[in-house]
Formats: sequence, C-alpha cells, structure tokens
Amino acid sequence: MVLQKAKAQVEYWWRVAKLVMGAMMVWGLVFSLVTIAKLGVAFDYDDTLVFSTPAYEKAYAASPRAVGPRFWSIVNQSYDLERPKIVPLALAWALRVLGFRVTIIASRPDTDGAALQKEWRRLAPKSRFLFAGEGGSKRRFLEGGNLVLFFGDSDTDISEARKADVFPVRVKRSSRSSYQDDYRPGTMREIVLPLSQY
Repeated sequence: MVLQKAKAQVEYWWRVAKLVMGAMMVWGLVFSLVTIAKLGVAFDYDDTLVFSTPAYEKAYAASPRAVGPRFWSIVNQSYDLERPKIVPLALAWALRVLGFRVTIIASRPDTDGAALQKEWRRLAPKSRFLFAGEGGSKRRFLEGGNLVLFFGDSDTDISEARKADVFPVRVKRSSRSSYQDDYRPGTMREIVLPLSQY
C-alpha cells in the first residue's frame, strides 16, 4: 500500500516535470525564432494601453482655451492619473516574454514626455516609446520596424496598420473615455480583443 502511494506520487511528479519541460522547450523555440527574426508588436497608448481621460481632463482644466505646449506638457506629466488597462497590458507583457520587441506609439507631441517614456521603460525602451504628434500619422512608425501586430482603439489605427501591412487588433475603449470619435469596433472586419475596455 505504501509502495503504491509512493509510486503514484513519483508518476504524478514525473508527469508534471514532463509538462513543465515541454512548455519550457516550446517557449524557448518561440523565443528563439522571434528574437532571431527581430519581430515586434506595437500598441497605441491612449485608450489602448491606458485609460488616459483623467490626464486630459486635468490639462483641459488648466488651459481650457488653447491646446498647445502647456496643455501637452500637463498631459505627458500626468501619467500618474492614467489607469493601465488590464487585458492589453497583460498581453503586451506576454508578448514581451515571448521575445517580441514592444513599441508604444502615443498620438501626442513629445512636450515634456521624457518622464512618461521613463515610466514605460521596462515594457518598451525609450527608443521604442514614440510620439506621433497631435493627430500625427502612426503609419510611418509601423512601416519601419519589422512589426507583425498593431493594437489600437480607433478606426484610423486599424486603417493605418493595414496600409503599413501590419495585422491590426482592435482594443475597446472604456465607456468613460472622453474621446468617442473615430470608433466603430468590428465594422472594419478586424479582430476585437475581448474584455479590453477594462
């Protein structure tokens, strides 16, 4: 009886060890292929990786009449008010662990943006946290970086990814987002990331 229990325990742990080793081998293979090919993924910043409405609200309260350098300085320095979105951020880290180079593209000027870049340095080094400018095109960043996926929230993000031959994935906006224009999830026959609005 004792011998059978011991044998069952050994068999159980042997199966667990084989599963762990198999998973590590698959991860090693994927990681090697991805890093050798230098593949990358890109994420839009506002309303994709983070819920950034509070930072914009603070900037509008401070300069309600003009959107200029002071406005963007406040937005870029108010990252402590922004709330990371759970599913997109977890996915970004999972892809990073698999060896993909992660790029973050913010649709805002880089006015006083060094602290924001530094805040995200563990996920995307400073050279891969990019500022497209106010209303700037992300396409030029998407075309130049061996990217295979682009995660964005707006219709423009999806169309620019397609023009750059990068596979687009739609991230849902929070229902509390102050920016509701340019947003019709699923109407462009794109993949919509489930639960990505939280």
